[in-house]
Amino acid sequence: MQIQFLDDGTEYRSYGGGSFSKKQQSSGLFWWTILITLLMGAATFCWFFSIVLFAQPEKPFHYRILAKVKKLEPLRKFSPLSVPQGKFLGPREVLAQYYSHTPEYLSLENDLLKRAYIKNYKDQTPRYVRGEFTIIAARELKETDVFSEGWVARARANEIEDVDIEIIFPGVKAAPVGYVTGDKIKLDQTTTFASTVHVQKLPGDRICVTVLPLAYEGFEVAKVGAVKMDVPKTLNMDAPWPVARDLDEVQGQEVASKVEP
Repeated sequence: MQIQFLDDGTEYRSYGGGSFSKKQQSSGLFWWTILITLLMGAATFCWFFSIVLFAQPEKPFHYRILAKVKKLEPLRKFSPLSVPQGKFLGPREVLAQYYSHTPEYLSLENDLLKRAYIKNYKDQTPRYVRGEFTIIAARELKETDVFSEGWVARARANEIEDVDIEIIFPGVKAAPVGYVTGDKIKLDQTTTFASTVHVQKLPGDRICVTVLPLAYEGFEVAKVGAVKMDVPKTLNMDAPWPVARDLDEVQGQEVASKVEP
């Protein structure tokens, strides 16, 4: 209730009742609008980020987060009968496939290869490498490598010397792995199933392909016997590729064959 009195015929005075400020109401509504908008933006960002996170697990930052919250599917150990169907490439086919790639396109291709491996080839078929190769060098894997336990061997194609491979033997605890410089190794279509996970261009228009046996078997050494491997539990995606990059210095050395012609 509000009562007004006329003073000197020109001025009104009011008592009681009071009134609310429209300015205070507008200010409160403004800040609530800002808060709701920010919350909606944060929710949208989280939604899009989660989609990208699961869609691209090969990115080092994404892989670390997914591994930390245990949202990565364990890498699968296939059997020779259950390995995914894929295309087999010989050394010449490998060179024809990747030689003309630009660095940007090759980087994208490598992301897809790693993504397919991490996702156990659910959305993409593997590219296997076949052929006969000669071992150049080998060493034990370190914690700073992509695969922290096992061995890696660098070999050169017998068919064409412009193509090298590095074979990862994960989980091999017995040292040494058995392969030495000059040993012959064969990748076939029935036992080794060496899937490509990275392709690197080397100086001199050469190519190095990193392969991983999806069945984690199929390799034998004369002095050791069957190489016993195990599937890696996690990967160090922050480590550089190729894995045996430190063995590049032996690329120019002559390979001494131990097998009689």
